[in-house]
Amino acid sequence: MLAQAMVFVLALLLVLVNPFSLKAQTVDEVIDYIQDFYQKIQTLEAEFIQEAYISQGHKEVSSGRLWIKKPGKFRWEYYKPQKLFIISSGKSIYFYYPEEKQALVYPSGTTFGSKLALGFMTGRGNVKTDLKVESFQTLDNDFWKLNFLPANNDQKVRRISLVVNPKSGEVKEVILNMASGETLRIIFNNLQYNKALKDSLFQFSPPKDVKVIQAQSN
Repeated sequence: MLAQAMVFVLALLLVLVNPFSLKAQTVDEVIDYIQDFYQKIQTLEAEFIQEAYISQGHKEVSSGRLWIKKPGKFRWEYYKPQKLFIISSGKSIYFYYPEEKQALVYPSGTTFGSKLALGFMTGRGNVKTDLKVESFQTLDNDFWKLNFLPANNDQKVRRISLVVNPKSGEVKEVILNMASGETLRIIFNNLQYNKALKDSLFQFSPPKDVKVIQAQSN
């Protein structure tokens, strides 16, 4: 289930991580701006720290770098504590574990049963129709936290939250509460938009000693 949650984060990242100004704006105006920006972004690159809360307060921390290119291409590299590469060419999604010499491959069209994630992966997602604002609040550090719910029942995600710096307008964190009970907190640094990214970055050619397993989505 944690792997499915990571793919969901990737699928939504282009819509959830983008700079917008909250000054003198209503929530509806902010959402309009997010959707407009999402449609203009073609690529994204960033560093990240991920905190995964799995059960009974257990927390797993990992870090790495990610690249996204619309529609449907992404590369998510975990460096610590264990190397893991998640790569999608738009046709298949590979989970490559270098240290274990194993790769799992999933068909990207099913996106693990989430219609919401599939929409954003293919570039057809719409913030105003696919998400609805639940609440928003000002945090102690003067950041804003906006909480969203899926507009339609989704089997994978219950709530999506954004932590935003209102001075710069940049989204610093994405928090996903999954239906499985897991929570993912993703903290972003050094975000860059619309850089030229070669398609070869999103291709996976397994080394000869790597076992490739055709996995089933669920």
